[in-house]
Amino acid sequence: MGGFKATRRAWLAGAAAFAAGSASGWIGDASSGTGDGQEIRAWVKQNLRRFDAARPASIMADGAMLKALFGAKVIGIGEATHGSHEDVACKAEIVKALVRADAIGTLFLEANSTGCRQLDAFISGSEGTAADRVTSADIFRVLKTEALIDILDWLRSWNRTAKAPVRIIGVDCQATAVDTAFALEWLKSVDAATAGDFARRLERLVNPDARAMRYVNLVTSLTTQQLRQGMRDLEDLQKVLAPDGRYAAAPGRSGAAQSARMAWQGLSMLEYDTSDGKIEGDVDEYYGRRDAYMAENIDHFADDRPGAYWAHNLHVAGAPVAYESGAFNPAGHHLRQALDERYRTILFEYSSARFNAVPIRDPAKTPPATDPTVVIDWPYREGRLAGLFRSLGGGDGWVDLQALPSTPALQDWSNRPQAKRDAGYAAVEKVDDAPLEMLKPRPSIDILVHIEALTPSRMRL
Repeated sequence: MGGFKATRRAWLAGAAAFAAGSASGWIGDASSGTGDGQEIRAWVKQNLRRFDAARPASIMADGAMLKALFGAKVIGIGEATHGSHEDVACKAEIVKALVRADAIGTLFLEANSTGCRQLDAFISGSEGTAADRVTSADIFRVLKTEALIDILDWLRSWNRTAKAPVRIIGVDCQATAVDTAFALEWLKSVDAATAGDFARRLERLVNPDARAMRYVNLVTSLTTQQLRQGMRDLEDLQKVLAPDGRYAAAPGRSGAAQSARMAWQGLSMLEYDTSDGKIEGDVDEYYGRRDAYMAENIDHFADDRPGAYWAHNLHVAGAPVAYESGAFNPAGHHLRQALDERYRTILFEYSSARFNAVPIRDPAKTPPATDPTVVIDWPYREGRLAGLFRSLGGGDGWVDLQALPSTPALQDWSNRPQAKRDAGYAAVEKVDDAPLEMLKPRPSIDILVHIEALTPSRMRL
């Protein structure tokens, strides 16, 4: 169990939930299905919409994607790696088009809440430049790119005259110390005595050393008893900050309450990765907690305005992703269950990729949290969804799988697990060593985008 735990955690640490192999046992050419795949290739050829990834705005030029997304409550917009440029630049253009059409009013980021409050303050009019804000914000380094700077500048400009300004909200839970400190600072502003009592109880989570630690290192420095006591203390803090509590009318209470909740989620997410911990119970449920919490946080912040969920492909996928001994349930799967067709997904595929990442040289170990700026080259290999586009000559294009006809051959293809190779903040250096994530095209993907060649993200660290 110990070795399996280390290997699984190492793959999951890359912010994309890596999968290794397939419980369903099918890893053939992704262009195939029933027979030789002639029908799916013919349908894609007829319905493929071409664009030029070198001009990201061209992906939205004819309005067809907006039409395909009409009526969604939450739109999950993926990226094939956390260190490539073209897919993220296209995401930014999709977000702009959705905002212009009043199709979304919130941008949910796969990022921690405190850093996203800093981004939200900028697009709401606080001083500074987008570049300065991105480089200084408490967000994951993989997000510190020119593509994010571009969308922040655009949203700030939009919000100047918008009747209902767009918001940015972080929904990840990997900042327990920072989230706890934020909740306590707010409480101190309204009740110093109560805040002091909780600060003493939670001192192990908010002392200067704890706040300076990498989140994973903080949790793994705790014993199981210490972690669970911290969870109980955070539960008590949530009760104090509840909407029907004594501070109900105080401005900022809801943000402090959610920070306390996300701090609790961060402990729960690594409950068995403590200094003396071991996995108990449902392994799949344990490794899926982070995604379940991100979906929960999106639901918590969702209002009458629809939103976009900006995350990795494997977090936005609308159905389970298979690995060697089970299935990982992405946040998108939880959202699909809750919203049905009102949750839509956009996933990106590629034929070759050069991207920034932290190299995983030992799959049994979680890689260090160093800057993801080592360029890794993954050329095309058979056995992936990219094979479908390669069989049609490659190039940049997208297809709306929601429109797939209900013929036996096409539905067989749609329900047959297909292979993808995606990378998070960390990746193996050889594509042949990369795990294959297995997912069914429907309902995992509503819109599938293929980019012929990804290049490294333009980092701004």
